[in-house]
Amino acid sequence: MNDIRWFAPNRFCTLPVARLQEAGLKIATEGDAPARLVLASDGASAIEAQRFAWRHRRPMLVYLWDLPPWQLDGGRPNSVIPFRGRILKVPRLWGGYPERNGYYSRLRYVARHAVDLWAPSANSQQVIGRYFDVAVKYVPFCFDTDRFNRAAGWRQRPGQSAPTVLSISRLVPYKNHAAVIRAAALLAPKPRVRIIGRGPEAGALRSLAASLGVKLQLDEGWQSEQEMIEAYLAASVVVCPSRFEGIGLTPLEGAAMGIPTIASDIPTHREFGAGHVELIPLDDDPLLASAIDRALQSNPVLAPEPRHPMPELTIEACAGRFLPRLLRLLQ
Repeated sequence: MNDIRWFAPNRFCTLPVARLQEAGLKIATEGDAPARLVLASDGASAIEAQRFAWRHRRPMLVYLWDLPPWQLDGGRPNSVIPFRGRILKVPRLWGGYPERNGYYSRLRYVARHAVDLWAPSANSQQVIGRYFDVAVKYVPFCFDTDRFNRAAGWRQRPGQSAPTVLSISRLVPYKNHAAVIRAAALLAPKPRVRIIGRGPEAGALRSLAASLGVKLQLDEGWQSEQEMIEAYLAASVVVCPSRFEGIGLTPLEGAAMGIPTIASDIPTHREFGAGHVELIPLDDDPLLASAIDRALQSNPVLAPEPRHPMPELTIEACAGRFLPRLLRLLQ
């Protein structure tokens, strides 16, 4: 029997698995074979993991990244009824969560009935505890340090035709990509802005850039891992102006590769980025423009370093945090 059946919506959420397997844990990431413990590594996997746990009568650990406050503020969860591994929402006439009320109501039920509940940041721990009224443990995750690491062999950037400001994330309002375009428009000459992501704001971002005379490269298509590395290396500066993050990967990846990196001054960026990225208050376009200008003038060259700049966020460190906790749950 496997020790753990690990449910994940993507490869990122399985980053520690290989190291945990090397430490002796038997972990399956697919299939219906029984396991001693079920782990849902994201809210998107929690319902499927709950059904597996019910079928095999096994305890479940939930690792929950974040809860966007604006999707729950001012509302209450719907009542839910568990039935044969399914979690059925009871319709509420009024007063429910503002957005995705069925999803968050079911997720709340799963979280409250898990054998343990973890969060990757202190901010997420606080927010999840407040909205779901449940005890949450702070267990930091990692980012893909096998790829984004100054010691991994990327030493010098390819030649750049023009200064480029890079922003990577979904094209939705709270990611605040428009701030990068507005800040770039305040500089002379105006740097090129490259945004990589998908979402409903693509048209609005293109219109904003055109109205401000900013050259925008908006890549909505799927990017391979190598293409993402090349995008970072071709950037003069990385900017993450988001209003909310559960962990905030883009600033960590940019800083780990030695690219000048700027991020919004929000709790998660302060927690993990302080000392590695420049933090700028939200909605201060002139200050963001000044930070971008300083980064463009610095023009550093990547150089090897004897250790990773954020050792506490490596995959190895994450597996080291997970292992003793998982072993306790498996006892």
